[in-house]
Amino acid sequence: MDRHTTSPFALQLFYRTGAFHRPDEFTTPDSLPPYLTLHTWSDCTLDELAHHIAAADGHLLPDPAIGTRLAFRLLFQDTRGPASAGKYTVKELGSVVIGDGGRGLDPSDVDAEKTLDDTDPDKTLSDARFVVGDYVSCAILPPLPDGSVTPASSARMGRGTGAGESRLAVGRAPNGPARDRDAPFPRHARGRGGVGRGGYEHFSTRGARSSVPSGEWRRGEQLPEMPVGERPVRNRGRF
Repeated sequence: MDRHTTSPFALQLFYRTGAFHRPDEFTTPDSLPPYLTLHTWSDCTLDELAHHIAAADGHLLPDPAIGTRLAFRLLFQDTRGPASAGKYTVKELGSVVIGDGGRGLDPSDVDAEKTLDDTDPDKTLSDARFVVGDYVSCAILPPLPDGSVTPASSARMGRGTGAGESRLAVGRAPNGPARDRDAPFPRHARGRGGVGRGGYEHFSTRGARSSVPSGEWRRGEQLPEMPVGERPVRNRGRF
């Protein structure tokens, strides 16, 4: 391809540290995850995409960046039938390790010629049958604590950490329980009883409900006296 005579197209390259994007994150065009807009050609290689990421923002990659693996996936709309309308399909593209097999981030560095067996720096978008309008997801995988390269298989799908996290996703772990008022309060496994303040079920060792004064009261306030017959027996139950 002659890049001097062929017009480039706009590619949306989505990035996330430690994880790939889920296909359902692209069903709403108005709330897409963070991405870079690149103007490139169909013969663009994964190695070129890695350099675009490094040149776009120095904060996207760890410092130093050498040894960081960038794993790529292609996301495209599923057109197999009406039931698949609006859904996206994932296809593996391959990965690149920064500093592996040549210049890394520094074009003047030609000393590192050793390559890893599980990288695909020369694979192009056309090799993956890329069509204009498809998305590319990049999982940024920093080196392991011992300095070794992280395997591409360790990239999970979903929420990552650091660069590429949407502001809407910050504050709650994926599939984790909600906190405060959104969280279901624990229930006691033994005995029978009803639900008291805050969602707790209160029981005595005899299986009867304990009497908790109703109404609005705060910690430290003196509780109203209960009738003698309703006072709980000391050391016979938790409430």
